[in-house]
Amino acid sequence: MCGTLTAVRGKDDHPQLRRRLIALPSADELGQDTPVSPAVTDDLLDALVSAGEAALSAGDAGRNLALTVASTVLPLRPNHRAGWRLRARALEAQGDTEAALAAYDRCVELAPHDTHARTRATALRTALPEERALAALLPQGAPGTVRALESAAVRHIEERLPHAADDPGALARVIGLYADQHRHRLRAPIADPTYAGTGWLDLGGLRNQLAGRSVCLVANSVTVRDGSLGELIDSYDVVVRFTSYVIDPAATGTRTDLHVTGHRKVFNWDRPVTTRLVLGDSAAAWRADVRTRLVPGAQRYAGEESLRAPVRGIGRLDEGSWPHEPTCSFEAMWLLDFLDVNPRLDLIGFDFHRTPPFRLPGAASIPVADQEAATSQKAWVMERARNVAGPVISLR
Repeated sequence: MCGTLTAVRGKDDHPQLRRRLIALPSADELGQDTPVSPAVTDDLLDALVSAGEAALSAGDAGRNLALTVASTVLPLRPNHRAGWRLRARALEAQGDTEAALAAYDRCVELAPHDTHARTRATALRTALPEERALAALLPQGAPGTVRALESAAVRHIEERLPHAADDPGALARVIGLYADQHRHRLRAPIADPTYAGTGWLDLGGLRNQLAGRSVCLVANSVTVRDGSLGELIDSYDVVVRFTSYVIDPAATGTRTDLHVTGHRKVFNWDRPVTTRLVLGDSAAAWRADVRTRLVPGAQRYAGEESLRAPVRGIGRLDEGSWPHEPTCSFEAMWLLDFLDVNPRLDLIGFDFHRTPPFRLPGAASIPVADQEAATSQKAWVMERARNVAGPVISLR
């Protein structure tokens, strides 16, 4: 590795080696994973990619090294998502928008849940036509990278600004394209910033929406799938479901009034609901994902940031009080128990992982709570239960 680092530090130290390592076939040309020596394990490639990611922040030399790493990993594992993501980030940092976009698109093909790749692909896809249009307006033509393009545009604007009165429209077009491509690369535009008039609920707004109404929380469990609880579930005023829920009318009922999901999850955001409550521990990541995932018209209300972490943020239950990572279902049942405004509050089908999850097919990889967390959640529920009747646990 030290030899490789030395080889890529200088642009022209070993040009043949650089061409061999950095030149990479297209995704179509790569095809399936290439059999290699057993010594080249997935763990080894993952460690190599991690080193490349660490190098990204080390200026031009680091970005060159990151691209070299990606170009070494991908011929060995053409479907290595982290390798494609590293390649995309390195190319974007170098200012090669078109190649970076292709690499991000490949990331999304391999992992539709990759929020970062999807967001960056949207941003670059929006900015690329503006970059090309800006380059076409510059007398010297298209520079090689985005940084060079922006520098050339700034020089062009500064040179012509004193004479802007001669042709104000031409200069305005250059300034507008410069600003648009820069802004859109930083943050992808939203087609409908109001999300079709979605209202935002704080804790008080959610309380008022639920006050005095009967509520059931429906588990994503085989207990629900194999039951005939649909009519019972639909009889509640408010039906709460989680993340990757499945609708099977006889078993699950048909309505979803409140959808509780994590900001990183990609399931059911387009299903119409009254309220969508999006949870997450990182404020910055929560804001970015809510911004890109909310579907205009799919919800009348959405929980604002103050509701993103009820157990930790509202209840102040630190790891000493609740040592487990709160699941979406526990966050919701804790929050509704805390609000204490429902004359009837029932949990339906919660068997605390006695049976396998019942989810949409693409959600099989979502981890379930470990046994210790499930046992603690069950104990928390049973301490508050007023009645248990088969699959229905009544907290009120």
